Amino acid sequence: MRLTLLPMSRPFLRRSPSAARAIVPPRRRARAALLVGLATFIAAQLGMGVAVETVKPEWRDPEYGHRIHQLRELPANHPDRPLVVAVGSSRTLMGLDPLAMGFADELGSPLVYNFGQTGAGPLQILLTAFRILDDGVKPAALLIELFPAALVGDGSAEDLLQTWQTRFNRGDVARLASYTRNPQSLSRMWLSQRIAPWHSLRFPLLNHWKADWLPTSHRLDFQWAGLDSRGWLRYPAESVPAADRARRLAEAGASYREQLANYRIGATSDRALRDIASRCRRDGIRAAFYLMPEGPAFASWYPPGVFEAFQAYAERLSSETGVPLFDASKGFSEEEFADSHHLLPGGAARFSRKLADECLRGWNAFPSGRN
Repeated sequence: MRLTLLPMSRPFLRRSPSAARAIVPPRRRARAALLVGLATFIAAQLGMGVAVETVKPEWRDPEYGHRIHQLRELPANHPDRPLVVAVGSSRTLMGLDPLAMGFADELGSPLVYNFGQTGAGPLQILLTAFRILDDGVKPAALLIELFPAALVGDGSAEDLLQTWQTRFNRGDVARLASYTRNPQSLSRMWLSQRIAPWHSLRFPLLNHWKADWLPTSHRLDFQWAGLDSRGWLRYPAESVPAADRARRLAEAGASYREQLANYRIGATSDRALRDIASRCRRDGIRAAFYLMPEGPAFASWYPPGVFEAFQAYAERLSSETGVPLFDASKGFSEEEFADSHHLLPGGAARFSRKLADECLRGWNAFPSGRN
């Protein structure tokens, strides 16, 4: 028997309406995927931009963000002690150990926090101090470091804060407006970092999530991993071998000899220090300037008459602003430093106790209790 295959009817060959709708032309699918990807990219950039401006300042500015979280907790944990915040450079960061000051944990005893930051001159210190106050932390007193070599800093915020531009938040534009050549240029600087924050902040972000993926030159995690509860960053060794100290001295000397060669106080630096003093006076916060120690080698880098000129300026600044000048910086040997101006742990403990005993205990009726 022979089977005969009958041709299918045309209606049988037609696709159902739902099947027809299911077949989307490749170009349309590609367009849809592109739009979804673009929307996801924009949402990720916007989300990160909002996060670093609000709840995650440490992803934008690790040194500030981690410290402000610590600083906010201190008054809550010690409500009966006046908060004292020290703002300054890496000299302060590594050389001021609040826990070594010997203040007792008792009613009215100063509660000192170290808010030193790497590479901070007077304008960076102003920005940090104003951020702290604007973020709702009102200390009883503010200690303001005077770093002689850093006082040469002059010019506009765009120039002096070039390396800090990734750290800016929206409020910094207003805080620094009067220090710019053109306030709009600072806005553009800030906006350029927020258009694609996943890219501009890639190194701080990787340092928080996968620091071991980065070369040593891009590692930042030491800025917060080594902090103690009062903001002090301990130098990682108790002493420095002679060869290592000689190398560090050569590097420091190459940098600071040039700054000290034609020494003069920068107008921007002077104004920043006076503006901090004015803000403290307006907000009812006691303020004091203080000096960090320098080793014999660093002292030898000052040309004749330069340190005396700095001292005269510091005394004049203190007199004109009504802010006392604390000096517990004398009498430190070269062996107490890593590089003649960053104190090793033993030197930091001795200086901190000396500053507390000679300056802070009798200041504005702070009690003299010890641990």
